[in-house]
Amino acid sequence: MERSIQMQERARVVLIDESSFVLEGLQLALSKSSRILVAGTARTEQEAVALVRTCQPDVVVLDVRVGPTSGITLCRVIRESYPNTAVLFFTSDDDRHTLKSAILAGAQGYVLKDASEEAIVKGIEIVAAGQAIMDQRLTPQLLAWIRDGKWTTRASGDCSSADRRILSLIAAGQSNKEIARELNVTPGAVTARLRAVYKRLKISRRSEAVRYFVEWEKGLCGRTNHSHSTAISSPSVLARANYHAD
Repeated sequence: MERSIQMQERARVVLIDESSFVLEGLQLALSKSSRILVAGTARTEQEAVALVRTCQPDVVVLDVRVGPTSGITLCRVIRESYPNTAVLFFTSDDDRHTLKSAILAGAQGYVLKDASEEAIVKGIEIVAAGQAIMDQRLTPQLLAWIRDGKWTTRASGDCSSADRRILSLIAAGQSNKEIARELNVTPGAVTARLRAVYKRLKISRRSEAVRYFVEWEKGLCGRTNHSHSTAISSPSVLARANYHAD
């Protein structure tokens, strides 16, 4: 069931990053939004776990590396312990292996650190509402993961390999028109196929389709994924970024 944050309510957010500079920048950016309340910040795994346990926020904004700790592992712990808390990665790491690991760990969002203030605020609001968002610039990395994977040849219960390919493209943040171009079919054909898939899976939203694909990937890949993080430079939240939201 979709989580819902009413417009008059403020999404309670916990910020986790080893850099005090990043935390200060995020707090300043988020303080301008009347729909977001920063409930606390943490720079270490221990601080993060204690803060999330105490606050049980709507959203955790997390880097892929928190000191010596993997943010991917921390995301998995948070999602398993507090399933009503969404996780949005805010990172400089655009590596496709890290992106894959984040998705499989249960993250609902992945935004790069050169995103605009408006983009990070919008991203938090979207995941707080139970939907998913990904920096549109990461679509090629996600598509590369999908194309390189072995999942297209494997059986998956209610879905054919063609169905799963469409679901994977939805998970990559593509619109019906973009999916049609990718598959060399008409947008109408994509719409018809999606209706059939939704009916078969008893779902009605793109976000549910993304979750189905991610859960299937978890079953295929297991939980042995590891983060492949790159060095993180001093970020800016002032550059423009483009997004495709669920």
